[in-house]
Amino acid sequence: MFSRGCSPNVHTFTSLMKGYFLGGRFCEALDLWNRMIQEGSEPNIVAYNTLIHGLCSYGKMVEAVSVSQKMERNGVFPNETTYSSLIDGFAKAGNLVGASEIWNKMITNGCLPNVVVYTCMVDVLCRNSMFNHAHRLIENMANGNCPPNTITFNTFIKGLCCRGKIEWAMTVLNQMGQYGCAPNATTYNELLDGLFNAKENKRSSSDSWRDGRNGDQIVGKMLVGGAKPDSITYNTVIYAYCTQGDVKTAIQLVDRLSNKGEGCPDVFTYTSLLWGACNWIGVDEAIVYLDKMINEGICPNRATWNALVRGLFSKLGHLGPIHIVDDILANGKVT
Repeated sequence: MFSRGCSPNVHTFTSLMKGYFLGGRFCEALDLWNRMIQEGSEPNIVAYNTLIHGLCSYGKMVEAVSVSQKMERNGVFPNETTYSSLIDGFAKAGNLVGASEIWNKMITNGCLPNVVVYTCMVDVLCRNSMFNHAHRLIENMANGNCPPNTITFNTFIKGLCCRGKIEWAMTVLNQMGQYGCAPNATTYNELLDGLFNAKENKRSSSDSWRDGRNGDQIVGKMLVGGAKPDSITYNTVIYAYCTQGDVKTAIQLVDRLSNKGEGCPDVFTYTSLLWGACNWIGVDEAIVYLDKMINEGICPNRATWNALVRGLFSKLGHLGPIHIVDDILANGKVT
């Protein structure tokens, strides 16, 4: 455009700057902003929001706040998008004070929060273990003109699960319908992940996963509720079975899904099976699934080979599997 004498306008600069941020080219995005100013293109609200969102996504909160202050001095007033980007940035940094200051400034300036801003505040409250405050904020949303959506509840459930509060998270799941929200695959995946990783309550972690009852109950709720399990759901369950030694159940689940066409095993699925087989059944069974994996066109990654090699060393001793390792390095598969 420059070489042909066609001057880009603010919309051109903004679109390209957004692309740079999305592509991880942070410095080039900032250089483009500076060039836009030098070319005399006056930034509008969209341009400012693009820059602020980009800065926030890279954790540059001091710079983002500075830009928001500068835009006000230039007569461009922040809107919901501006405030949501800032609050989300502070939320991801776990900075409750920063998020609260932006929230209060937003209210003071007469800008009503939308569901995105509310959800960001729920996130930062959860990150600071202020779950009662987060719950009250959701109730305020429901009582006002901005009802919570599924993403809001997913954020709350994720926060609860990260702190091992599985029972509370399950209660929230059952309450979602009262707010007109339907759980989706992400909702159940967060619960499954939280159930598996919970440390505070023994029955909500290892003991529950030992017989698979709680995990199966969540998947059952998911199916009854009309939410279709995705690969993350199945891989979480398969991984949980394998880590608890119930590898045969995991294998049966994979075979059943493959036969019914309900799910396609991926590299994570087979890596879990290989790891489980090496630790609980035997390396011979692991190699069977390695060959099956390769025959299906799924390329093993570093984690897959590590799981197999560690299993071989632990079962066969320190010298036995050296020839197999050499074969892996040479050919990419076990013969």
